[in-house]
Amino acid sequence: MKDTSKDLHGVIIGLGSIGNRHLNNLRSLGLTHLSVVRRANGLNRQFSVPDGVTVFHSLADALSKNPDFAVVSNPSHLHAETAIECLEAGVHVLIEKPLGRSIGSQEQKLLELSENSELTCAMAYCMRYHPAYRKAREEIQAGSIGRVLYAKAWFEGYLPDWHPWEDYRQSYAAIKEQGGGVLRTLDHELDYMNWVLGDAESANGEVFNTGSIGIEADDLAMYRLKHPGGIVSQITSSFCRKPQSRGFEFVGEAGTLAFRMESGALVRALNESQESAVLVDSSSYNINGMYMDLLADFLNQCTETASTTISALNSGVQSLKLIQAVSP
Repeated sequence: MKDTSKDLHGVIIGLGSIGNRHLNNLRSLGLTHLSVVRRANGLNRQFSVPDGVTVFHSLADALSKNPDFAVVSNPSHLHAETAIECLEAGVHVLIEKPLGRSIGSQEQKLLELSENSELTCAMAYCMRYHPAYRKAREEIQAGSIGRVLYAKAWFEGYLPDWHPWEDYRQSYAAIKEQGGGVLRTLDHELDYMNWVLGDAESANGEVFNTGSIGIEADDLAMYRLKHPGGIVSQITSSFCRKPQSRGFEFVGEAGTLAFRMESGALVRALNESQESAVLVDSSSYNINGMYMDLLADFLNQCTETASTTISALNSGVQSLKLIQAVSP
């Protein structure tokens, strides 16, 4: 293994929007030995490969150069099989979410490989690195609002506006068989509730296709998770809301913690004193910072530095199992 993370050789598999972000962020972190795997035909011309970055058109060719780590950011239904090839080649893996469409033979094989390997195999749940999301978890662990009674979280956006350079109806987020649909694509809130409240023991709810944006997959999901101790969280995910809204709220016996991405304020309100305080003001926060911190944490773990935030593969497996309980 290399002495420092900057010495690592990394390969980004899939150069869509998130793959391009990871590539640029890795370069910003000082890595110079980078390559990408992208299709030979039908390239997304929105994203060009910088000078000094090697391009491969097959994963086998990229792995033959013995990279140290891989970032899996191709279509969701290919995540597990791609990660398996990387682990079998002795390569650390960071997998974009969701892990896949369902827990099948490939996902089970990946989990077994990961459990029996000393390699890092992690999920790219970047919201764990947002300052307001991290602070809220710290407050709950410290008991600042007392015992949590219930919680809610939401991410409601408008899919046609996300990638204006492409036909959103042809993106894998819009195609059910490619692991798309709002329930699977927007599973950050699910992971966050599990991270804060403990892995949910059950899930129930519904998914819908409102017909408003013309995709064949679900564009609206409303579901509930039951966490240890009987705590219930409620999550709403949408592809069909303008303007976009995102946030969370934890209700405890002694008060509440509430965050709205639109204002950037994490507010703690206490019942007895009737005092409220802004714990985090992220209104000027550069959202790319959480992606940078995620990558830095992953690279540190690849060089055998302990990590306490990076989400292990099992987090992605747990999310997918709960998603399947809501919508098989």
